[in-house]
Formats: sequence, C-alpha cells, structure tokens
Amino acid sequence: MSANNFQETTLPDGLRVLTEHHPHVESATLGLWIRAGSIYENQREQGLSHVLEHMVFKGTQRGQKSRSMAQIAAQMDVLGGGMNAFTEREFVCFHVKVLKDDIKPALELLCEFAAHPKLDEDLLEIEKGVILEEIRAVEDAPEERVEDLFLGALWEHSRWGRPILGDPQSVEKLTASDLRRFMARFYGPQRAVLVAVGRVDHDEIVQMAGKWLADLPGDRQCKTALPAAPQVGPHHVVVRDETEGAHLIIGTRGFAYDDPKRFAAWALDSIMTGGYSSRLFQEIREKRGLCYSIGGMSASYRAAGYWAVETSVAPENAAKTAQLIAKEIRKLKNEGVKAIELKRAKQMARVNLLLGEESSSAQMGRIARSELYYGRQKSSAETLAQIEAVTLEQIQSVAREMFTPELMNFAAIGPIPVKPGLEIDVS
Repeated sequence: MSANNFQETTLPDGLRVLTEHHPHVESATLGLWIRAGSIYENQREQGLSHVLEHMVFKGTQRGQKSRSMAQIAAQMDVLGGGMNAFTEREFVCFHVKVLKDDIKPALELLCEFAAHPKLDEDLLEIEKGVILEEIRAVEDAPEERVEDLFLGALWEHSRWGRPILGDPQSVEKLTASDLRRFMARFYGPQRAVLVAVGRVDHDEIVQMAGKWLADLPGDRQCKTALPAAPQVGPHHVVVRDETEGAHLIIGTRGFAYDDPKRFAAWALDSIMTGGYSSRLFQEIREKRGLCYSIGGMSASYRAAGYWAVETSVAPENAAKTAQLIAKEIRKLKNEGVKAIELKRAKQMARVNLLLGEESSSAQMGRIARSELYYGRQKSSAETLAQIEAVTLEQIQSVAREMFTPELMNFAAIGPIPVKPGLEIDVS
C-alpha cells in the first residue's frame, strides 16, 4: 500500500470510506463490507445472512425508483465487471470490478443493494429453492460436508461453528420480515466500510457514499457484542457414507487475529501443509502415495481461530493416514523444526503477500479487513516484519500449546472400515 495514494474519511454517521489511487490502471475494484455475517444470527435465523446476500440482487426500491431483478441483471451485464457478493462468519461483502468510467453506476448499484433491497416475499420463496439446492450440493460434496462436520465439532454449541449456509429447516422458515429485522439491526453505517482501489478519486467516492449510503437501514446505536469465543474440547466424529473415498480433517484450536502467537502458528502451518516441500505433503503423498492432495485449513477471527489439515484417501487407508499425521504432529512437538524450514516458510509468506499486492481485489480485501479488525491500516511490511521475527522456539512452543489431547478434533466421512486405528494420539 502506498501511503501517498491511500486516503480515508469517516462520515458523520460513522461510515468509513477508504480509497487507494492507482493512476496507471484503467479499472477500479469496489467493496462494501458490513459486520453482518452468520455469527450474528440467532438459532432460528441460521442461514439468514446468506439468504439476504442472495435477495439483494432480486430487486431494489428507493422511494419511487425501483429496479427489477431483470433490470439489475442487465445493468450488471453492461458493467461487465463481475459484480457479486459473499457471506462470511463475521462479514458480508458486496463487490465489483469495473472500468474507471463505470465507477458511478457500479457504486450506486452496490449501495442500493445494501440500503434499499426490495425483499419481495414471492421472490424470496423462489430464491429459497436456489439456496436449498446450494445446501444440497454441499451435502453431496463430502469434501465440503466434512469441513462443516469438523467446525461443528470443534466449536460445538457455538454460533462460530454453524454452517454459513444454514440448514434446510431454518432456511425454509425465513420470511421477508425476518430479513428486514436483521437489516434494521446490523446494516448500520457504523458497521460498514466502503473500499475503492484503482483509478479512483477519493473525494468523489466520499461524495457518492454520503449520498447513496446515508439511509442505510441499520440501527445507528447498535451495540451488539461479538459472540463469545467458542470453547474447544476433543471430538471424534465419523460419518460412514458410501462415498468414493474417505475425507479426513484433523485439527485443533488456533489463535485469534490479534494474538501475537498467530505468526508462529502461520509459520507452523506453512511447514506442515504449505506447498510441495511441506512435511505432510512429502510424508503422506510423495513417500507413501496415500493421497492426491493434502493441505491446510485454518482461519483467525476476532474471537477465535483454528488450524487443521485435510485430505482424501482410500477408505482402507484412513486409519494409516490419520496415524501418520499424528506421528508428524508429535515429531513437531518433540523435536521442533529446522532453520531451513523456517527460512522457507518466511520466504513463502513474503511471496504470497507481495503477489497479493498485484491484485486490486486482494488489495481491496486487505484494506477492508485491516480497518474492520484493527481500526487502522496494517501494511504488508508490518505483517512481514512480524513473520520475520518468528523463531524456532516460538514455533515449538505454539505446537505444544495447540496439539494437546484436550484440544484435538477429528472428522471423517466415507465408507471407512469399523476397526481401531482412527484415534489421534498427539501426546
């Protein structure tokens, strides 16, 4: 991020507008982020934030001006920049990449989605069918279903562990009134961040944001606290199903986004699962040919984090694979890592971070997350310095903290033989 090209303004209602001007490109990436993800849903509302993300594309109504679903689709095609949205546990984001001449109509449409969705009851019933098919597609994909199974076990009885898509029963019962109530609580300007990266003019973006987001429907005084950090205990969940292979995830508690230990955990993850030279790729795939791919699955949120490794193997090899992963974890705890491994992990982090700076979409996301998590802009240089400071001793220390029998979780789906061997012994 260039300090000379970055500007930020907080409007009187609390909306934050952040821009990064790149004079040598012909495009702009816009993103409107709102702290209104799935963790803010109550038990009955599971899946609501994702349903709402779908519904904003089905029509808008601002005073006497309205756009139908067909008009929105036509406008998106004319802009040609891949307008879309996504829902996470903490946030929802509406985003688009367009040519610089199309910034105004694109931003106006993004703002309409967030401030003036029509939320037609009949269209909601139709869209529920689409979302139920999306949920069924996940249920038919064991490599995705096992991730929900793992997180549901790791963060049992917690909003953090629920599937973002919800479940068919909760989605079917949602009404347009439910969506409006959720927006009225969480879609306030003080919970939103607008980011524009590329050939943008900061003052113009601020002026347009002040005009089109002045009437975001959310409560200006919403003080809803972040859901409590989930408690983690040991779980061993196996769903026997007639899939082609056995899908395994082995993981444990990680660190929240602001925990200094997460940088040592990041290096640990790279050494264990990052790339072709990682320990588990070499041991499980290259030396033994037990899988096609094996990789990490980790995240750091405001209240919690996790680390895991996932792979798919022949059912008869599930127990052997689990035992080998546990063996490598014990080796890491007892013997630590080598200096050459840490050096390689740091170089991989540097490459990945700096390559991300080449993408305006990645820059937009980095700026938004920095603001939403830290309340300030954290540069890639600062992050790299924190990674560079990680020591061999710190990695072994976090390994001993993370990999204890009291925290280990195992989830598997597939026609796995009913016999001993799937236990995860990391002691």
